[in-house]
Amino acid sequence: MREEAKEYTKEIFERLKVHEYDTETMKLHIVGGVGCLIKNFGEYDKSRVNICDDINATAKGYEYLAELNMRKGGGKN
Repeated sequence: MREEAKEYTKEIFERLKVHEYDTETMKLHIVGGVGCLIKNFGEYDKSRVNICDDINATAKGYEYLAELNMRKGGGKN
């Protein structure tokens, strides 16, 4: 299982590179559950990757955006 987790995190970083993520010039911010996998099984430069491993972080962000939208009147039909 550990080997599969390591391979999965390796594939994540390879996929990011396909989308022009450059480990030398960019900082990466990871939000949500996958951060736990990367933190525990990934091989990465810890000074270039910021991991927020709160699995509810994404939901909290969408909740915040929905509240802002409602305040601006976006929730009216």
